[in-house]
Amino acid sequence: MKKNALDIIRLKSIQDYMQQVADAFSVVLNYEVAIVDVYLEVLVGTGKYQDQIGIVYDSGTVNYRMRYNPKSFFVIDPKQCELCQDCKLLKTCKVLSGLFYPIKLGDKLVGTISLYAFDDIQKENMLKDSVKLELFLQHLVELISGKLNERILYEQSKKAAEQFDTLINSVREGIVAVDYQGKITHVNRSATELLMAPASLINGRMLEDVFSGISLRALVKMPKPYMEQDIFYEHEQQTLHFMSTVTEIEYGGYINGFVLSIRSIGEMRKLAGRFIREERKYTFDGILSQNTDIIDIKKKMCRVAKTDSTVLITGESGTGKELFAHAIHHESLRKEGPIIVVNCGAIPENLLESELFGYEEGAFTGARRAGKPGKFELADGGTIFLDEIGDMPLQLQVKLLRVLQERMIERVGGTKPLPVDVRVIAATNKNLEEMIDTNQFRSDLYYRLSVIPFQIPPLRERMEDLELLIQYFIQKYNLIFGKHIKGYTCEALTKMREYPWPGNVRELENAIEYSTNVCPDKLIDANYLPNRICKHGTAVQVSQSQESIQSIVDLEKNAIIEALKKLGTGNHTKEDIAKSLGMSRSTLWRKIKEMGIKV
Repeated sequence: MKKNALDIIRLKSIQDYMQQVADAFSVVLNYEVAIVDVYLEVLVGTGKYQDQIGIVYDSGTVNYRMRYNPKSFFVIDPKQCELCQDCKLLKTCKVLSGLFYPIKLGDKLVGTISLYAFDDIQKENMLKDSVKLELFLQHLVELISGKLNERILYEQSKKAAEQFDTLINSVREGIVAVDYQGKITHVNRSATELLMAPASLINGRMLEDVFSGISLRALVKMPKPYMEQDIFYEHEQQTLHFMSTVTEIEYGGYINGFVLSIRSIGEMRKLAGRFIREERKYTFDGILSQNTDIIDIKKKMCRVAKTDSTVLITGESGTGKELFAHAIHHESLRKEGPIIVVNCGAIPENLLESELFGYEEGAFTGARRAGKPGKFELADGGTIFLDEIGDMPLQLQVKLLRVLQERMIERVGGTKPLPVDVRVIAATNKNLEEMIDTNQFRSDLYYRLSVIPFQIPPLRERMEDLELLIQYFIQKYNLIFGKHIKGYTCEALTKMREYPWPGNVRELENAIEYSTNVCPDKLIDANYLPNRICKHGTAVQVSQSQESIQSIVDLEKNAIIEALKKLGTGNHTKEDIAKSLGMSRSTLWRKIKEMGIKV
């Protein structure tokens, strides 16, 4: 029989109690008492049997036989008794007679209790009173079983308490338990972190002494179901604001207390901002515009979304090409399938093929033993979005063309074509037609990709969207940062209207995030705009006074040069420069190369 550690612990857990009972009854009855657990370890012994405590009996003992036949046994003469003939202790055993009785919990044997006679008088008395002694052992076993049950219940309640404590400490919300007198009885780990105070300083205090905005009287009178309740906590001359949900604790049909679930208002704002952003991000409703061109593009995209035709989206960096791609997928019949995004300009050229089409085992050094599926396989049944398609190497353009024609892919190192059911959406900020003229892009691939082309206009060509987007981004970052900014001053708005926004909507959002962060007022003044926007108006005035008009390309080139001068040209500054200009790193270095800027 396999040992159950819980059973041993349970019987041993009342070992001291059983020893005290055995000692008392041994004196009264004038017999030695022994208690052995179901695994044959002697837990209790009196008198001459005391030195047996801790010994584990073998399979030849009566205690072992009682495992399979849990009833009482009366051994009159161990030396002659058939039950004892296989016992290894038989030759040295000094017991003249013994009465064995099972200890059970329900129907389960957990041990045995025995009375032993070590002299003739004890043996004679045991023979004469065997029936009474067996009845006595029965009552004694009931006493032990009761104590054992009590211990088991204690262990179960302790385990349940530990599980409960682990459970509420794993909850991100702060939990505050209050009894019906309004006294705080328990707080979880999250609550102590939110309140920045140890549990010892919170537990035992009255609810209204800890929090303002709520009291026991308010809880009792609060209409059901309980609504969200604003509560406040003072910490080191700082008022912390929380949102609380209240739940009644009922027992026996009566309310015995309340549980408050508290969350930081700042955290809730962040979650709300993230939810709003994610909820609207991938739909056409989430693409805000009053511009007739954008409205027309959205309408056309809604129509073509229901088909599987390949779509090519072109436009400057930051115009939201990926948002349009996600919106098409969301409106398509494939919306339940995956949309896999691949930035062709961000993946090293030697890895791009295996990323797109996967590889077989042993295809190259370092390949996984079982191979790896590519992005096209992962997108099966859904959509693959190939961003920065203009950066794809020529040799891969041939393989992509074949995939578009045959709807089959072949893994690197593989020999068997695999069918894929994928809708392709591609995007680029490059002029692919010019790249065809310079042999940088295949014309046959271009015509395969541009089955349904869309050109997204830059922000400077749809300035009627500027204030609409400004208000949207202000609301978003107000939620995230816990601010209450209402908008921009007239001077700041004028500067924003004059600025050409080479980074388009992405640059606008970055500028608003910056302004919302640094502005302490409700209206953002021009002083809180990024430097490139503030200084742009001055640069235009200077250029106008010199009667020289700069093109958008020149302005963009000058902005890049200024950023390089300020931030340096090291590898570690690439991300900072690109972010300050509102464009990706790959776009920045492409423009540097195209414009002939010396780094």
